Amino acid sequence: MTDHPTRLADFMARARLTDPELGRRADTSKQQIFKLRKGERKMSREWAERLAPHLGVTWPELMEGDWRLAPAPQSGLPPALHPSISIPEYDLAEADGKSPVEKLTVLAHWTLPHEMVRAHAGEGAELGFVRVSDDAMTPDYLPTDRVLIDFAHKVPSPAGVYLLWDGAGIALRQLEPLVGSMPATVRVSATSKRYSPYERPAAALAIIGKVVGKWSWT
Repeated sequence: MTDHPTRLADFMARARLTDPELGRRADTSKQQIFKLRKGERKMSREWAERLAPHLGVTWPELMEGDWRLAPAPQSGLPPALHPSISIPEYDLAEADGKSPVEKLTVLAHWTLPHEMVRAHAGEGAELGFVRVSDDAMTPDYLPTDRVLIDFAHKVPSPAGVYLLWDGAGIALRQLEPLVGSMPATVRVSATSKRYSPYERPAAALAIIGKVVGKWSWT
C-alpha cells in the first residue's frame, strides 16, 4: 500500500465522483477504483481508456500524472540529449521557508519534453512543481493550478512571480525591484485586490524560487 496520490484521485475530486459511482459508470467494483485511486494498482492503459470518458479527460491525461510512470534516469546521455525529464511535485504543507526543497515530501513526478523545459529554464535550474494554495494571484494563478518553480532563482530580479515565505506561510507574489532604492527594496503585490501591496528590503525577503511556468485546467 502507498500514500502517494494519483492523477485518478485528482480527476475524481474535480468530477465529484466517489469510488462506488465511478465503479458503477465504468462497470467495475468500488474496490478496484479504490486500489487505482490509492496507487495500490498500476494505472494501465486499459484502465485509463476505461475510466477516462467518465472523468471528462483523455486516457493519456489520466496516465500522465501517475507517479510510477516517471522514467528511470537515462544514464549515458548528456542532459541536453535526454528526450524527456522527470520533475518532482512537492508538498508545501510542511514548508517553512528555511528547509531546503530536498527535504519536502514528493507527491508525484511529471514527465515533460526536455527541449520544452529548456526553452523556459536554463540548464542550471532546479525545477519542481507545487500546487497553488491560495487566491492571491487570481485570475492568473488559480488554486487548482500547478506552478513550475526554479528553486535556484532566489534573487528578486527580474520582476516576476515568485514563491516566498511571507512569515505566515508559503505564497505566490509579484515581486518588482524598485530602481534606485537604497537599500535595495522590492514591491510585493498580488493580482487580487483583496491583498494590499507592500514594500520590503530585498535582503529581508525569504524567496524560495521563481515561477517559470504553470499547468492549468480549463
